[in-house]
Amino acid sequence: MRARTASAVTLGLALSCAGCRSFDASRRTTRVETPSVRTTAGVMYEELMRGQGPCAETGDEVLLDYVVSLENGTRVDSTLDRGVPVPVRIGEAFVRGLDDGLAGICAEGRRRITVPPELAYGAEGVPGLVPPNATLVFEVHAVEVRPGKR
Repeated sequence: MRARTASAVTLGLALSCAGCRSFDASRRTTRVETPSVRTTAGVMYEELMRGQGPCAETGDEVLLDYVVSLENGTRVDSTLDRGVPVPVRIGEAFVRGLDDGLAGICAEGRRRITVPPELAYGAEGVPGLVPPNATLVFEVHAVEVRPGKR
């Protein structure tokens, strides 16, 4: 009896939103089960949620929210702390390895990108923030993909 009531409530909510302008099931992200991908440069990424918008190519600008951590989980930086996503042009990212990790990400998608030291801050690191030879792990959300110069 309870299961039928829950199903009826769910169906009722779905039908009541059928005419809502703000409800658009076609724009939802889709959870995906894919293995990690390793690029030729050595960047690894895992698609966490496939976006439904346009996908980024070299020269496009991705409006990006991210949290970056060291491999041990120590948080290094986050746009969420500042409350403002940042624009990143693929091919000109602030960390070289992000270019590989963001290529092909679709708007509204989420990825975990692991950048080896030589494509991050290398042997120098960032004093007081990123130790030398640190691997960085980015959890990114592509808020928007804007066509750019190609």
